Amino acid sequence: MNAHAPRPVLMWLGRLLLISLVALLASACSLIPPASTPPPPAPDLWEGRLSLRVDTTPPTVTQADVSLQGSAERGLLTLYGPLGTTYGELRWGPGVAIWKQGNEERRFASLDKLLQQTLGTSLPVPTLFAWINGESVTLEGWDLVSLPAADQPLLVAKRLTPAPAVDLRLRLTR
Repeated sequence: MNAHAPRPVLMWLGRLLLISLVALLASACSLIPPASTPPPPAPDLWEGRLSLRVDTTPPTVTQADVSLQGSAERGLLTLYGPLGTTYGELRWGPGVAIWKQGNEERRFASLDKLLQQTLGTSLPVPTLFAWINGESVTLEGWDLVSLPAADQPLLVAKRLTPAPAVDLRLRLTR
């Protein structure tokens, strides 16, 4: 009988090891924190579509899905390509504006200088933020065609003077 005694002990140890392993795995699952829900979007975060035409020679046309965050003083505008890849990123704050496209980064002393260099014209950024927020602000040389509202989130504005003419269409939702 002594010759058969080690076999039941090994079977018992194997079962004990298997039960311990299952218990360990089960307890590990309870240690993983549950997936948290993402925080609600910030009140100054918009997503949508941008279409901008600047009548320079040749005309500059920009069309992209966008994410806009911030204010006229400090913000981030991300442009996305057709498959959702990031095309470029525009960051601005007091005394600096940065255009990043891939590994290339260009710095400017102001957002106005960056827009002038990249688009061939400047844009009234404080007024654009007012329009995005549904405020009907009059600006000389601009025709505010459509102001965004809850049932129609499209902003359409056209600059007639000074040249070059600008056609801006922006559909944003929070």
